Amino acid sequence: PLEGLHHQAISMASTMALLLIAPVIMILMECGHTFGDGGMLVAALDAQASQENGAAASSSSTVVATSSSDLSFSGRLWHRRTSAGVEEPGTNDWDGSLATMDEQGKLHLTISRNAQGGWSCTEVLLPLTLGYGTYTVQTVQVSSPINGMHENVVLGLFTYADDPQSELSNPHREFDVEVAKWGVASDATNTQYAVQPYQLPGQRLRFTVAGQDSTTHTMPWSPSFVSWTSTSASSGAVLQTWSFESSPEVGAVPSPSSEVFHINLWLFRASLPQDHADVEVVIDSFSLTPLKAPGRKLLSLQRYPRHHRPRSASSP
Repeated sequence: PLEGLHHQAISMASTMALLLIAPVIMILMECGHTFGDGGMLVAALDAQASQENGAAASSSSTVVATSSSDLSFSGRLWHRRTSAGVEEPGTNDWDGSLATMDEQGKLHLTISRNAQGGWSCTEVLLPLTLGYGTYTVQTVQVSSPINGMHENVVLGLFTYADDPQSELSNPHREFDVEVAKWGVASDATNTQYAVQPYQLPGQRLRFTVAGQDSTTHTMPWSPSFVSWTSTSASSGAVLQTWSFESSPEVGAVPSPSSEVFHINLWLFRASLPQDHADVEVVIDSFSLTPLKAPGRKLLSLQRYPRHHRPRSASSP
């Protein structure tokens, strides 16, 4: 027992030391200091992050959901959003049971008619901020061809922080891939990349994904730079690519803080025709390839409360 207490005390002391050192390292990095891509400090931070986050930070498939409000997808725990009533974005009801996993480990998100005669929407989100790196959502399949989706259906893949920082040009640290026509059936485009606020010049690119082919979206995020690439899942052909850099004209690309990654399927204007079938999206996998920097694991030591996106900043 004494030996166990001894090891526990050492572990607690190590954790406290790392947490005290971390802000200093981050400040030095912001000032331009570098520490190489290895070293004892980085190894210690990586090891501590691994111990603290356990399976939730793992890319393996062994993570098991321990709550009915959570599910395991692509080796990570995700929170399934359920609302007590109507909540934004839009004026939608959110039902966590509409996010399910199949035997192949694929994530299914559904918009379905509810007992009240309206529609319930779906959202899952990570409990941890992942920070800089390349976010990949692979093989997005929709129950109807993307160019045939109803104009009110929105599929969102995005980072979002519930606690905005008003001094930032992008207070919620929101970067989006959205499949949506925003209620305009005649719109020839159906997909967009956006840096919020999307209304500013040069902070949104709309384009068209045609046909029934499924797609893969990647979003590398690094200091002062974020970019997107969408490809055909079957052929690998590049469908669209775009990048956004910090500049005096558009402001700075924010650094990571408390944002988490969300995947949602919802209704613009909260409506579908009464005879419309349920809408389903199937996603093969999600992954993050961390940016190779000394402080990359520091952010994963932080845990934040359950997030939900209070509004759709990208909708017109």
